[in-house]
Amino acid sequence: MKGDRNKKQLNEFQFRNLRIIANLMQQDAVTEEIIELLWETELDYFSLLEKNKILEEKINIDEKTNLLKFNKNYLTNIIKMASRVFDGMREIRYNVSFIRFDIDDFSILNSKYGHELGDEVLVKIAKTLKDNSRPTDYVIRYGGEEFDVILPSTNIDKATTYMDKIFEKIHDLNIQYNNKKLWVTISGGASYFAFNFGEKIQISSLDVENSFKKLQSEADDALYEAKYLGKDRYCIYSKEKADEYPVIRELYSKSR
Repeated sequence: MKGDRNKKQLNEFQFRNLRIIANLMQQDAVTEEIIELLWETELDYFSLLEKNKILEEKINIDEKTNLLKFNKNYLTNIIKMASRVFDGMREIRYNVSFIRFDIDDFSILNSKYGHELGDEVLVKIAKTLKDNSRPTDYVIRYGGEEFDVILPSTNIDKATTYMDKIFEKIHDLNIQYNNKKLWVTISGGASYFAFNFGEKIQISSLDVENSFKKLQSEADDALYEAKYLGKDRYCIYSKEKADEYPVIRELYSKSR
């Protein structure tokens, strides 16, 4: 019966949007910008419902950081949700950005100051990511000192703005050891993905899963570049550098 209540709520939300459009049409005030905004609010609504289902399953939550655990199906859920909203529309280009963050020199920090302080750093950085992300974003503890963030409905320019904000907040973190403030930094790598709904009639979970793997690999390459260039920065994956990334990884590994 709970499913019936959810279905009724979804229909009421869509009906509200239809009433808005009808009223605007009566006033001859409908524009493409307004229609696009209504699509976005509808997509956000559906996305929040889907994400809440994930959060309700406690097995998906990392206990230490209270972030999502990694799951290969996250992007599939996002794309399928978007496809339901954009069903029947033509030439919709849906952007998703993906970021991988890594705490700089975390093993050194643990060795020098102890695992208790290391845990404090993990928790504070996790909270910073979560507090500065949208409810529809997926903030994930990928493993160890690495964090992934999936930004639905976000092109790479907006992802860059997001990363600038995150780095500013991380620089402001107050982490103390023996009454002395410690300087903790992160590095980041970003990639992005555009799904053309006008070219796809049926969504293939395998195709989206492969796209997710590609996003992760590209963001990881960009992260290694940021590390190699001196850390405390982010880089964006570039197809033009595809042949350079293996060399960058090797050079960084040798420099450690």
